[in-house]
Amino acid sequence: MITLLAAFALAFCPTDDDKASKQAEIYAEAVDKLNAAHARNPKGTEAELAAKLPAKAAKALDKLIALEDSPGLLEGLVYVAEKALELDRIEDFNRAKERLARSEFREYDLGAAITRPRFQLRGRGVDEDYLEHFSEVFQAVLEGYDEVFGFEEFSKVPGKKLRVRIHLEEKIERPPHFAPQFEYHSEIDFPIVNADELVSPTSDGKFLFYGLCHELGHVIAMWGDRANEEDKHVWAHYTGVVVCEYVAEKHKKSRFMKGIRDERWRSYEAFEKEFEDVPPNTTSREGISALFRALHEEVGPKAIGDAINYLDEKDVRRRINKVRYYTFRELEDGLLETLKKKKRKKLVKNLFAGGT
Repeated sequence: MITLLAAFALAFCPTDDDKASKQAEIYAEAVDKLNAAHARNPKGTEAELAAKLPAKAAKALDKLIALEDSPGLLEGLVYVAEKALELDRIEDFNRAKERLARSEFREYDLGAAITRPRFQLRGRGVDEDYLEHFSEVFQAVLEGYDEVFGFEEFSKVPGKKLRVRIHLEEKIERPPHFAPQFEYHSEIDFPIVNADELVSPTSDGKFLFYGLCHELGHVIAMWGDRANEEDKHVWAHYTGVVVCEYVAEKHKKSRFMKGIRDERWRSYEAFEKEFEDVPPNTTSREGISALFRALHEEVGPKAIGDAINYLDEKDVRRRINKVRYYTFRELEDGLLETLKKKKRKKLVKNLFAGGT
């Protein structure tokens, strides 16, 4: 009878894998609940949100880290590390990473991550020193957008930090791009070929710095819907060249810009010459380029920023996976609502009607 009871107890005793899975799920569920609640009612910063992690979830991480090595521990630590980044809890990410380094799975590479007030950087194949260097570049680009356009909101979920996922590749098959699939944050996927510093353009002609400026344009505003790219991919090219040139000029003596030369080929002057003889319209790529150029020169980029901010405040635009999608009609309405002078309003109406 004693032998049977012992066997019965053993059969229902949680294994180390079970324990790891349970603690990881407790942590992950807490992160998901906080992010979901914030997305429904986005108030405050992500730092404030991260501070709300329940004590039960924090203890679950402690218990997970204290477990003996097992395949379940590896899975649990990786799962928790990724979830920690979704809430920008870098300390939790690093604790999971350190526990892996002490385990039999020490060769598993979680990469590196750092956080700043407005963004989080995740690196694979690069160390924290590279991320520190990249953070200077990215901060300069964000400040460039602030100073040129004055956009008030970048992330698709207000309050959440932007993410850049940097990964070292032997060859860049796909340039930097906005990855809109993540549920609670806006992320730019950013491949590189040099783990020492950001060099752009690359030896094979990839404009990575301009790509960063360009993709932020997509983060701020998408146009049309899934079936209709209303801006013909011009908006991000416009904002990209403007900010690329501005940052290059402002920070031309900064150490972090040493390897960057994109402004020689991706300048506003080059953008001006692309379709200089085409009248503004909202139906062709050439006409849309002319429209943005005319708006830039006649009412100024800050007026465009004010119009987008007005639309954000109203929050009545189409959203796909929380990403904001605008129409040219809405942009025109935003400009007409925020411009003060009648002469400028008349000019805007004329431009959107296909005038010059």
